Amino acid sequence: MTIVVRAELRIRSGKREEFVRAASALAVAAGEEGETLRYDWYGCADPHEFVVIEEYTDADAAVVHNQHCAMLLQGIAELADMTAVHLHGEVGPDLERWARERSFAHVHRPLRLVP
Repeated sequence: MTIVVRAELRIRSGKREEFVRAASALAVAAGEEGETLRYDWYGCADPHEFVVIEEYTDADAAVVHNQHCAMLLQGIAELADMTAVHLHGEVGPDLERWARERSFAHVHRPLRLVP
């Protein structure tokens, strides 16, 4: 089952242009990963708010992405604060632990509507 992540970020004052460059580099790196299916950035009316939608083949692929892009993700963390993240799917123990350690993170498991 795929994992879908929706992360919301608030850019620190005076860091927008640097953030856009860092987000672009992160999108390129994610595009090189075979198990990353989607990595799309979105802006809104507030120029300091961004959203990234990520989709991975499974929980292991999401963990591999975080490892592969660790330096780029650290750069993003220096420019912006993550205000919310929603993980959708069977997230596995690593992502479950990551989410438990962050008050802004929420795990959404699939409903089993059909017996």
